Amino acid sequence: MKRILAIGVALAIGASLAGCAEMKPAGTAEDPYILRIGTSLTETDPLFIALTDVFEKQVEEKTSNGIQVEIYSGSQLGSDEDVLEQAIVGHSTGIITDAGRLSNYVYEFGVLQAPYIASNYDEVLELLETPTYRSLCDELEDIGFKILSFNYFQGERELFTKKPVTEPADLKGQRIRSSGSAVVTKTLEAMGANTTVLPWSESYQALQQQVIEGVEVHLSAAVGSSIQEVTDYLSFTGHQQLLTGLVVAAEWFENLPEDYQQILLDASYEAGLSASNSVIAQNDEYLDRLIEGGITVVDCDVDAFREACNAVYDELGYSEIKAQIDKEMGK
Repeated sequence: MKRILAIGVALAIGASLAGCAEMKPAGTAEDPYILRIGTSLTETDPLFIALTDVFEKQVEEKTSNGIQVEIYSGSQLGSDEDVLEQAIVGHSTGIITDAGRLSNYVYEFGVLQAPYIASNYDEVLELLETPTYRSLCDELEDIGFKILSFNYFQGERELFTKKPVTEPADLKGQRIRSSGSAVVTKTLEAMGANTTVLPWSESYQALQQQVIEGVEVHLSAAVGSSIQEVTDYLSFTGHQQLLTGLVVAAEWFENLPEDYQQILLDASYEAGLSASNSVIAQNDEYLDRLIEGGITVVDCDVDAFREACNAVYDELGYSEIKAQIDKEMGK
């Protein structure tokens, strides 16, 4: 499997975290290991809440404060890319990030973001037990990243449009916002859309001004950005399971006592389950708010969209690894 290594490490990172990077003998309440976790999420997000209420609490309790966890919302530690660069050189930092960003280091890891790689969260958990997934994690570890767990689920990506979309043919000519990720862009194009790359923060205004005619997004983000005010229809295509994971520096992790390592792994997995179950439980509430805001749910042909997206794997070079994963999952 090929790898795309990070090019350079910003020297300013080391200066900005002076005093945080050195790994000193630690592991007691008087002289603890410190783990700083960054995320772009807000403090009200279910994932952030799980990090503080489950991960931080379990780690500190089970290590008797031998590891102390500090969690920073709103990208206070820097962008995902910045924090990943800190981790790759061994800083005591972690990040909640997605498969797309990690694919910049191990390309095939991006398959976790590919369309219909899993149909629901239960299938996601099965995928995360496959030998292929574990092999990808090993490759990332060789580069400098330790994935504590990748089971933080933010929801399915669906289509919000101004015109009803029941099948791929209905997307022909429609301009749908893409994040710019190759996986997202290729998926939307395979589904029949034209794509326009925009920051998510500009999507509402772009819809309002007819620059685009739709977005693909999970329900919680749609509600948070009031997308129901500028679109009319929701098609439950479920083309992507939006997964993120908790990644720390492999060097920092390897220098911990073995029991501390296991505590981190277990606590991260439990936090991921807690966050994901919370997101799933709130989906009905999000849907009600969208419908109350004027959204009409369209009965769409998911099988037709799934078939259309098969081409994405060939285009991105993911066909072989998808076949391996499907085999290991008994599909």
